[in-house]
Amino acid sequence: MPVGESQRRRKVMPPYSASADIYDRMVGCFAFDHWRENFELLEERFGFDLSVVADAACGTGIAASYLAERGAMVYASDLSPQMLAQAAAWRANGRIRYMLQDMRYLQVPVRASLVNCATDAMNHLLAEADVESALASFRAALRPGGYAVFDMNTPWQLREGSDPETWEFDVEGQHMRWLSSWDEKEMIHTLTIVFTARGVGGLDVVEEHRERAFEVPWMLDALRRMGFTFAEAFDAAGLGGAVERTRRLVYVARA
Repeated sequence: MPVGESQRRRKVMPPYSASADIYDRMVGCFAFDHWRENFELLEERFGFDLSVVADAACGTGIAASYLAERGAMVYASDLSPQMLAQAAAWRANGRIRYMLQDMRYLQVPVRASLVNCATDAMNHLLAEADVESALASFRAALRPGGYAVFDMNTPWQLREGSDPETWEFDVEGQHMRWLSSWDEKEMIHTLTIVFTARGVGGLDVVEEHRERAFEVPWMLDALRRMGFTFAEAFDAAGLGGAVERTRRLVYVARA
């Protein structure tokens, strides 16, 4: 244990609260670039209608901003007030309405032509019933023939992403420690981020992020049970079929 570690005070905060103001530089911009590449390929393949988009778990609004610039009316929602504050501050647009909402109970003023839920947000739902609730709310928010598009980390990705070593690094002068673990029985990956205060006796801020992996057959069956007429999963690396070591999947489902 580092000198002075026992003297530190800790404040535990919800996920995406302390990390909101550096999220884009940490992972958000990189994740968006990959999402956009796949989204545009899938848009060409399926002919998505971008007139009205519900962007669930929108985070800092980077995808919502892109969709609005493409001409969509975007209803962007997230459960984190801090992430929404970043979105409203940096990505305000007359074609985006930001809303504080839980994606399990997504509600939009008008039915959407597309529901988007990016960057493994669905993995944060740890119970099957919660995933089903989110999928049912996506279906209810869509016009007939509209599409839901979302991506999820696979069991392989979450298992391999668990590292017994502590990662330490700085983003914009903020020192962090990342600690991760994997529960094989529950298929849950836990990432603990400690924002380390400067000096002995400082206040460390802690966020715990938990993601559960779901097998493809269960997800496809859940989509159909929740009322989608078509559902398919694609490997995010190239949009081919999933293989044993697929790290991330993109699901496309039609209402």
